[in-house]
Amino acid sequence: MSKRTSDHNGARFLMDGEDFFAAFVACLEEVRQSVSGTDEPSSKQEGKSPPSVPANTYVRLAYWAMEHHLPLKQDDQGFTLEVALKGLADLGVHVEIILWDPDTVSANAGGNENFAKKVARGNAAVAEALHGYKNKILVYLESHPAVGGVGYGLHQKMSLFSIGGRLKALVGGFNMELEYWDRAYHTGQHPLTGHGHTLHDTAVLVEGPVTCDIELEWLRRWDRQVSLKSLQFWSKEQPAYKVRGAVRGLVSDQPTDGGMTISVLTTGVFATKTEYSIRDEIKTLLQGANAYVYAENYQFFEPEIVTEICRKLKTQKQFQVCVVIPDPVCDPTQANTQLSRIAYARMLLSSFKEKGGVKGKLDEALRAVRLQDVAEPVNNEQGVYYKVLGAKKPKGWMEGAKLQMRPPEVKGEKTVNKPVEVALELIDGVELKEDAKPRVQFYCPVRFPSHSDDYAQSTKIYVHSKLMLIDSRHVIVGSANFGHRSMHYDGELSLHINSDAFAVAVKQQLFPHYNVHSMKEVPEALREDARSVRDQVRLIPRSPGELRAEKGKLPPYPLDYSWF
Repeated sequence: MSKRTSDHNGARFLMDGEDFFAAFVACLEEVRQSVSGTDEPSSKQEGKSPPSVPANTYVRLAYWAMEHHLPLKQDDQGFTLEVALKGLADLGVHVEIILWDPDTVSANAGGNENFAKKVARGNAAVAEALHGYKNKILVYLESHPAVGGVGYGLHQKMSLFSIGGRLKALVGGFNMELEYWDRAYHTGQHPLTGHGHTLHDTAVLVEGPVTCDIELEWLRRWDRQVSLKSLQFWSKEQPAYKVRGAVRGLVSDQPTDGGMTISVLTTGVFATKTEYSIRDEIKTLLQGANAYVYAENYQFFEPEIVTEICRKLKTQKQFQVCVVIPDPVCDPTQANTQLSRIAYARMLLSSFKEKGGVKGKLDEALRAVRLQDVAEPVNNEQGVYYKVLGAKKPKGWMEGAKLQMRPPEVKGEKTVNKPVEVALELIDGVELKEDAKPRVQFYCPVRFPSHSDDYAQSTKIYVHSKLMLIDSRHVIVGSANFGHRSMHYDGELSLHINSDAFAVAVKQQLFPHYNVHSMKEVPEALREDARSVRDQVRLIPRSPGELRAEKGKLPPYPLDYSWF
């Protein structure tokens, strides 16, 4: 599915689990009331004949991970996903679900308790609990083949709710799992279990013609099913999945009063084809950007996006970058943090002026480094002593990056290469002027206790959101992480909402979440409000050195980047 764009859509930004799951329940309730004609829950209508439900009233879900026992309401933990969906089926509503079924490469990486096996167990339990219920619920466990030794994850997260063909859609970073439940205040305790927990995520609820484009991607996946009956050409009976796949919403049935232009973007939806519209869209938007890019995710190191940002930083002296990632303590393997840290260094290097100032100080520091490895000189601009080289293999691009330096002209002197780690250390040692502000800044969100400003006692907030703002006009939100795997291999779905009004609405909800009250452009707003507050969420500015894990906390094995 390539990029699809439509106008006249409506969108509502959702932030954190309490908001997201409330919206999910509200949409389920709209479907229920449309067929029951009553406010009574389906459990109180047992014994009554279900009303005739139109074929185009249904619920369609596609998720990377799902738990059938997931409580949907904080005040009624017995109201689980299984109870809710079976309740709709009891009323005659069709529910169709697509879940990731890991390939053998994914399932066998990392031992018995790896992420893929955990997800596979949960998804298989959903199929066992729900598939075939009242002949109304169908569950399809979908897998892509492993190609070239890489396991392809179907990482999309979408919900579609249709009432007589009129659609609403939820798209974002949330999986249908208990751990995604959290409040915007991130107190450090799970709202349902009471255990230690924080998780920040975002999504969007949309209406209008865009919902038909989202459903087309859902249907593309649904139609990948093959049954024995469908191969028996003499059989007149169509398998249930084919019958249901013929039912879909029509653009003519969707509201057109929203006023927003929204593009549906996908990446990696075919394991054997090239399709990267999420990455391509972000690169195009960056090329036309004038002021800033803001991103939040648990990783930020997609090579082509980082390269495009570096180009923008070099050519547009006012352009700024703000990235929110989790504190290193939230990353047990340190692989995400290390790769994000290298990307941070690359962008910082690109943001420095060519002569004098920070760049000049860094040049001096680099010239003093004693290096052993040598390479042939390159035709580099006089006075520019470094550039970053990428590794040959895409998945090794970040961790294999080299810093290429050419010392002052000395007869017989050669250009030298050193791991980009050199720049990470040296940048931390270069002092900025008091009034100087770096054009690239990474932040980590934390909540300080009410009695202390001690960072060690703060609650670290895990950032799972896949959100990007560009120039307070463009909003990217969906399932795709800002790493090479999501932008190249996995099946992803994100939306590009091109709307000043929506971008402002996102900032109005997102900034107070971080105790930022200024509504200036993002970089200035974050800097103005980076002050000491207690018992509230704060964004802590971090340097590359501060993102470095302590040696005692590094895993006792080499970092494995194969899944990033």
